[in-house]
Amino acid sequence: MSSLRFLRVVPLLVLWLLLPVVSPAHAQGVTDAFTVRGVDVDVTGANPQAAKDQAIAEGQRQAFRMLLERLTAPTDHARLPKVDGTQYVRDFSVQSERAYSTRYMATLIVRFSPLAVRKLLQGANIAYAEPRNRALVVVPVFKASPSAKPVLWDDPNPWRAAWTALGGGGLVPIVVPTGDLTDAQAMTVEQAVAGNPDAMQALAARWRTTDVMVAVATMTPGGKAMDVLVIATPGSPKPFDSLAYQTAETESAEAMMARAVRDMDRAVDTVFKQPNLLQFDRAASLSTLVPLAGMEDWMAVRERLGRVSQVRRWELVSLSKAEAALVLHIVGDQEQVKGALFNAGLQLDWGDGFWIMRPVRK
Repeated sequence: MSSLRFLRVVPLLVLWLLLPVVSPAHAQGVTDAFTVRGVDVDVTGANPQAAKDQAIAEGQRQAFRMLLERLTAPTDHARLPKVDGTQYVRDFSVQSERAYSTRYMATLIVRFSPLAVRKLLQGANIAYAEPRNRALVVVPVFKASPSAKPVLWDDPNPWRAAWTALGGGGLVPIVVPTGDLTDAQAMTVEQAVAGNPDAMQALAARWRTTDVMVAVATMTPGGKAMDVLVIATPGSPKPFDSLAYQTAETESAEAMMARAVRDMDRAVDTVFKQPNLLQFDRAASLSTLVPLAGMEDWMAVRERLGRVSQVRRWELVSLSKAEAALVLHIVGDQEQVKGALFNAGLQLDWGDGFWIMRPVRK
């Protein structure tokens, strides 16, 4: 590609009308991953207020450690920054609480500042994963016994109730369908158990994603254990094929299901996290040409670039009706960047001595 072609001059007025020269990488970032839910605290203090203040501070520090471990690889957990996590808290709320004369017990939801946490990990040179933009649709099928009829959209379905109560807050956004008429028409319980690919595709389209995970939970006779079978669309962050859970001493079947859901949610995050850790010692710039069929293509490219965490920022070099020339400032290896772009709907290919990026037609 000639330098004249790549550096084509664009009228200044067009640039001002269309976009700023540099676009932030996280125009539509998912921030719920920086929220930690279900933080239990139990503190005894000199008086009720002292116990409550200490419990909230300890809960925020506990949540901060949980957040850092969520974002980073287990091999880096031993060298996570030792800082006071309370200074990174954006806000918090109390889900439930009980107070006595000198004792305070509560369950907290703690929300942290994404920008401050990212800056902390980058400064410590610790690789972390950005939240995934594309949701995973979880389809919870329940069987009260191996011979029982499977239940999906009908009630009671305690397995679906456990997934619905999860409440979000991971690297991979989890969507549990509401079970309305559109969901029921997209996938029947028989199709879910069979892993019918057409039905899974229809349900994915309904929730504007490509990833569906059917989780079939079957209670064993006596209700003290549960077998979980997982069927997922290709490319989904599938945590396992099958796994057995058992009730702990004094634990109810419902509590076991809630524990299994939390375990599976963390496992989904882990599957997604490993190949998507941002390596900040691998920063680079990449020049690419974007063929355009019209202004809709250009708007789509801008929007999709905003979903790619590996693209820290981008600069417009030239723009015409037929093509745009961009410089992408990226982190991570080449395959990571190509994969992240593709997941966002952008195909990056090398040809004729330069990179070409095209919006994927949907």
